[in-house]
Amino acid sequence: MRPLTLTLSAFGPFPGTETIRFSDLGENPLFLINGPTGAGKTTLLDAICFALYGKTTGDEREGAQMRCDLSPPDILTEVTFAFELGGRRFRIRRVPEQQRPKAKGEGTTTQNPEAQLVELLPDDSERLIVAAKVSEATREIEGLTGLSVDQFRQVMVLPQGQFRQLLLADSSEREKIFGQLFQTRIYKQLEEHLKIRATEIRRERERQQQLHQGILNGAEVESSEQLETELTSCEPACTTARKEREAKETAHSAAEKALTQGQALEQNFVRWDKTAADLRQCEEDRPRIDAIRAQIANAERAAKLAPLFADRSRCEKDLAQAQREADEATKRLAAARKALEEATVNRKATAQLQIELKQANEELTRLKGYHERVEGLANARTKKERADRTAKQTELVLQFKELADRYLALHNLEKKKLEVEQQQGILAKAKEQEETRRREQQEREERAKRLELAWHQGQAAILARELQEGAPCPVCGSIEHPTPAHADRELPNQQQVEQARNALRLATEALEEARQQTTKKQERLRDLEREAKSLQELVTTDAPLDRLKEEIRALQEETKNLAFSLPDREGIQHLDPEALRAERESARSSAAAAQAQVESAEQELPEAYRERGALDGAIAKTSATVTQIEKDIERLETCFQQATNALTAARTAGDAAAAQRQKAETALTEARQCAANALASSSFADETAYRSALLDDEKLQQRKVEEKAFEKKLEQLTGAHQQLSEQLQGTARPDLVTLVATTAAAKEAKDRATETWSSLDKRLSLLLDTRKKLESTAVEQKKLDDEYAVVGTLSDVANGQTGNKISLQRFVLSVLLDDVLLEAGHRLQLMSKGRYRLLRKEDRAKGNKASGLELEVEDAYTGKTRAVATLSGGESFMAALSLALGLSDVVQAYAGGIRLDTLFIDEGFGSLDAESLDLAIRALVDLQATGRMIGIISHVAELKEQMPLRLDVIADRGGSRVRLVKP
Repeated sequence: MRPLTLTLSAFGPFPGTETIRFSDLGENPLFLINGPTGAGKTTLLDAICFALYGKTTGDEREGAQMRCDLSPPDILTEVTFAFELGGRRFRIRRVPEQQRPKAKGEGTTTQNPEAQLVELLPDDSERLIVAAKVSEATREIEGLTGLSVDQFRQVMVLPQGQFRQLLLADSSEREKIFGQLFQTRIYKQLEEHLKIRATEIRRERERQQQLHQGILNGAEVESSEQLETELTSCEPACTTARKEREAKETAHSAAEKALTQGQALEQNFVRWDKTAADLRQCEEDRPRIDAIRAQIANAERAAKLAPLFADRSRCEKDLAQAQREADEATKRLAAARKALEEATVNRKATAQLQIELKQANEELTRLKGYHERVEGLANARTKKERADRTAKQTELVLQFKELADRYLALHNLEKKKLEVEQQQGILAKAKEQEETRRREQQEREERAKRLELAWHQGQAAILARELQEGAPCPVCGSIEHPTPAHADRELPNQQQVEQARNALRLATEALEEARQQTTKKQERLRDLEREAKSLQELVTTDAPLDRLKEEIRALQEETKNLAFSLPDREGIQHLDPEALRAERESARSSAAAAQAQVESAEQELPEAYRERGALDGAIAKTSATVTQIEKDIERLETCFQQATNALTAARTAGDAAAAQRQKAETALTEARQCAANALASSSFADETAYRSALLDDEKLQQRKVEEKAFEKKLEQLTGAHQQLSEQLQGTARPDLVTLVATTAAAKEAKDRATETWSSLDKRLSLLLDTRKKLESTAVEQKKLDDEYAVVGTLSDVANGQTGNKISLQRFVLSVLLDDVLLEAGHRLQLMSKGRYRLLRKEDRAKGNKASGLELEVEDAYTGKTRAVATLSGGESFMAALSLALGLSDVVQAYAGGIRLDTLFIDEGFGSLDAESLDLAIRALVDLQATGRMIGIISHVAELKEQMPLRLDVIADRGGSRVRLVKP
């Protein structure tokens, strides 16, 4: 990381805005931050740390406590830091929580913390990464730098009073720092993977053992030996039981067959008994059938006489009908004579009706003379109604215009508020989409890093494959290769790494697109909120939108009665209210003039006929009276003529009825004579005997069916009885009781044998299945034991459960730490004039405490090693500075590691003597020559003389400010 610019506003002791352009310091500068105590030197480092992580270097004050008390209230406390990292440039801005003046009114409001992170692109454009979320910005910074805030303090910023933390850190803490710097998470992941896999195998082994015992328990045996013993005895017993079951089943089948044959023979005897009984019953029923035959013969003879007696009955009915018609004709003739007498009397009233008809016609003529006056009054009233309607319409249009203006203003405001709410939802979804794209980008970035790291680290395994005993190693030159590197899984190739990079690029582009969409939607939301505020000023009513809508609907309903339509929404907007009011006054004047014309027309017409339709009603009533009188006269004449015609018709009908009656009497005499002659020549004694012999068709057919059924049944029974007699001849009736008992005994014996065999067979099957399952579990158990022998051992070794208790990651880090200590040792020997050298403590720590990464110092004066905690303040500073510089060199040397281009040192030089100070400065100058930016905060006067390039922090009663001083 290389700083570009730092801007502070109302931060710490700086009341205004201070901007530091680190590019003005030159290329790879070594500069001093100088100033009196309390001026704000450390605040500059606090600002950098706060901008990146939201915390200060010493973590003693929160961001909310960093506001300058000397700043004006309208200046917002904020820090903006631009930096370069891996060839990319970024800018982050943070605002801590603080009180600020309200935008409107008196008092203050709470400013929530926020952070924005953008990437500065080569074309001078910007790509938004984080819009405002503080935690998200911190997470992005940690992902970019590869350091947490604590690790940043220990390897890039050595805070005042805390420069010994990295030096005195224990193995666990140093493991976290180095693991992050050197990206050795893959080894930790390998440890965890082996540990998890070993645990899974161990649990599976235990489960297999439990399964083995469960299988034995399910078979109710204690061991495999007991299982085999029981199988040896169970198999022959099961074979004997099966043979016994088969013999019993054969005996049972024979008994069932004998029982079935006996039951069939018994059924034949039962049927023979039944047919004999049925034959006896038929013989007993023969007299009844003979009587039925005689009844059928009499009925057939009587049927031959039936037409003659039927003809006699018809003639009797015809005579009775002729007599009734003659009586009816006599009654109609008497009624016609009486009706003619009444019509003659009523006909005399037509003279009076003629007088009334003349009077009604005269009244009708007089009423029709008022037509012209009524039409004049109707026209006047029509004009008045038209004028009143026009006045009402102009009034309603004016009211509608006023209501529509209020409704439209309020509706537009509500609509705009709804658009604001919808845009807020759209913005929320866009932020969620942006968050999803960010997670995808992080996942692909992590995968790309893992593949690149695996590819780089896999190169060692590739080189190890080519090693030969006695040939020098191309890396270290050794001719011995005790533990060559190897890959325990397939290594990624260059194509896979490139694919991961392309996937990361696409995810980054998608994230950028999502961020741009979020920004657009934020701008759209601000525009909508401004438009809603403008519309709010146009609303002039407190009535809700629903009430205005109801008033408009009521107004529209009222217009339906006037048969006109209100203007549409666009039309009403173009109407002028003042013009509508003038039109309303003109319509009111026209309505008053029309009212005067109506009153004048009413004076010329009788009051009874002034109302609309009154004259027409009177004319209609008089016309109806004339019509009714004319109808009455016509009706009386018609009734007289009809009565005359009815009397003539009644006389003619009476004569015809008398002739028909005479004809019916003659026909009846002839029919009676024919029936008597036929009965006399028949076998029937009289008419009563004839009628007793008659049967209707249904009863006659029923008797014939009954006769035929009897003959058929008799024939069937005779044949069946004869056939059964032939079948049973020489056969004895079976003893079913004995056969049933024999079959039951055979079934019981078969069931007992089956139950015995089934029990033994189930037991044998269970034992055989158990043996098969045990064989399967034994194979699986052997497989797990073999796998655990490999994986379990690897897990113990990788997780530090053997030997010196050093895990795989800590072993790798110990090698890296040795490289760091080698570089740090050169500088510490220089600064300590050859006395001290940092070493890695290889002894195992006591108990379960992590070990392998502790430090100790070798003292050349005593020839002994001792703990780094025993160093004095100045010595500790030199050792910590040497360690930080060595760490910077080694991290830079490893491909894929985190670049430490910058180092800030806060105090510590005051504890050095003049010679040690010169040596420390020389080491820093050497480090600067490798391309580092180094900033030192110190009060030491010698440093000010040796380092002419500096940032002076000047303090006075009005606060502090920064000034760049160049040589």
